Amino acid sequence: MEIGKILGIAYNVIPVKNIENSAEWFVKHFGFNIRNQREGYLSLFRGNRPILDLIQSDNESRAVFEINNKKRWVITFFTNDISSLHSYLKSEDVKVGNMIDEGKYGKFFVLEDLDGNLFDVWEHHDCELIY
Repeated sequence: MEIGKILGIAYNVIPVKNIENSAEWFVKHFGFNIRNQREGYLSLFRGNRPILDLIQSDNESRAVFEINNKKRWVITFFTNDISSLHSYLKSEDVKVGNMIDEGKYGKFFVLEDLDGNLFDVWEHHDCELIY
């Protein structure tokens, strides 16, 4: 391992309206587990791997930005079975976009959480990703 180099992204922080409702939503739909919960803040892990930190926000800022009046995500999740995940989320009435196959770039879809934060979901088998 190289010393003094960025090795990856540890976790991402997103604003939410209600920390308990949001945590329950992420646990239900993605199987995350809750850690480090304190007033207005908690961490969501996948096993021992940190994924998201939810921070309760009293304003309407969300983890999105716009390009040409189209909302874009700031976080991309990865999966090893995008078709199954997409079908499951649709069956749970989660706001999901259409799945797109971009050939050598992989397959994608966008989803929206309870607070309007957007996330991209990606499946690609030619990249080194840690599950």
